[in-house]
Amino acid sequence: MIFLPRDVLIHVILITASVFLLSCSNKSIPVPGHFTYVDQILWVVSDLNNVKSHWERLGFTQMIELDIAQVDMKISRKRIKIRLAKANLGGAHVNWIQPLDKTTLFADFQRKHGDGAMSIVHRLSGMTEIAKEVDRLANLGVAILEEIEITTGHGVLHYVLMDTRAEGKYILGYTYGEADLEIAKSLLPDNRHAIKLSQYAFAIRDADKVSDYWYKLGQPAFQISHPELGNPHYYGKPVDHELIQGWQKHGSIDYEWCIPVKPPIVYEDHIKKHGEGIHHLAFSVADMDKVLEDFTSLGYVNSMGGTWGEKGKPGSGWYEYIDMEDAGGVTLELLWSFQE
Repeated sequence: MIFLPRDVLIHVILITASVFLLSCSNKSIPVPGHFTYVDQILWVVSDLNNVKSHWERLGFTQMIELDIAQVDMKISRKRIKIRLAKANLGGAHVNWIQPLDKTTLFADFQRKHGDGAMSIVHRLSGMTEIAKEVDRLANLGVAILEEIEITTGHGVLHYVLMDTRAEGKYILGYTYGEADLEIAKSLLPDNRHAIKLSQYAFAIRDADKVSDYWYKLGQPAFQISHPELGNPHYYGKPVDHELIQGWQKHGSIDYEWCIPVKPPIVYEDHIKKHGEGIHHLAFSVADMDKVLEDFTSLGYVNSMGGTWGEKGKPGSGWYEYIDMEDAGGVTLELLWSFQE
């Protein structure tokens, strides 16, 4: 895969794919271009140093700590401090936010859900375009949750967060501005095993309700599958579990919505501990044995895994999950696909 500079990539997407037709299930909708590319993730943690240390041990070293930053929240009219770091995890641009208060948006998320990814953020060209998008969503019954400015030593970061979590299971966010782009350019997707982001994944209860909600807001309806899993295991023991998958393939990275049917299964564990929401980041690997041996030798636990398809045939593959509960609450999945 060729990684273009993010500013170039964003302009290509917004100009050539601002609106296109995508067919999912039996529904075809025009998908707003900004939904085709995830700019970044807002991820709330209780101990920034601990989270950075864990991901660095796994070979992800493209990070920058922005120290203590000032956050101005325009809706609630509050000013707080946070600790903030940015990282590129194999193509996933994340913001680790450690709240230093106990009453505002980030602290409230952590109190309710613990450590975890809070928001998927898309980029628009400026506040004028964001205002148009906010109006579009308002007409669909979605209000602004908060408008945020984060002042750092590298410039001001801008976010508008929408009140989508209750029905959509994550907070839909928007951003604009050059300061963030400049920081992102300095963070490469490089890591020890050259693994590459391939999915953003969620754990939820009801595929139909969540699918209908995002479809209303302009994303494609879920493509539902009932996977047949080979050699499934859960914390080192064979298991007979089941799930339903809902797929959205409208952008550069797929969304996988995981619905636990028959536990024990990691998606059920996540929902019980954190509630429904962002569960894992999935990464493609060239050598599963090598990566898995490295990660487990460092003390990280292989929580779940198995295969799909007919072994040695096109369309088959192998997946393994790494438990990262103590490293920010978002699981890491490794994916290997058969290549002829």
